[in-house]
Amino acid sequence: MIFVDSSAWIALLDSRDGFHEEANAFQKVLGRGVHGRLVTTDYVLDETATYLRLRAGIEEIRRFREVLAASESVQVVWTDRDRFWAAWEMLETHPAKRWSLTDCLRFLTMTSLGIRSAFGFATDFRQAGFVLLPTEE
Repeated sequence: MIFVDSSAWIALLDSRDGFHEEANAFQKVLGRGVHGRLVTTDYVLDETATYLRLRAGIEEIRRFREVLAASESVQVVWTDRDRFWAAWEMLETHPAKRWSLTDCLRFLTMTSLGIRSAFGFATDFRQAGFVLLPTEE
């Protein structure tokens, strides 16, 4: 399994993103099943949809939703009350880190599922002890 971050979704969907070509090349690797199932969270999808709404419009949001709905390889992990409050605690207990609540939810989700690698371009994954792909391949 590999975790897919909003920075990856955005890079794949927005041709103006600086990581667009790198993300598309890595998506081909993922399409071959090299890293197994793709996992993301509802909060990551929220970040992605918000970005698309502000930068690209409703049609891009619809297209993204259709891609997700049609995909058999993407698993969305939904945030429950316990994970939400555990992420909040993580946020409070790491004041030196500039992590968001969504970041903490990503890290807790990855840890609970035994996922060590993330597809994305946000360096906070490294800060939390995860492997960031494709940059660390």
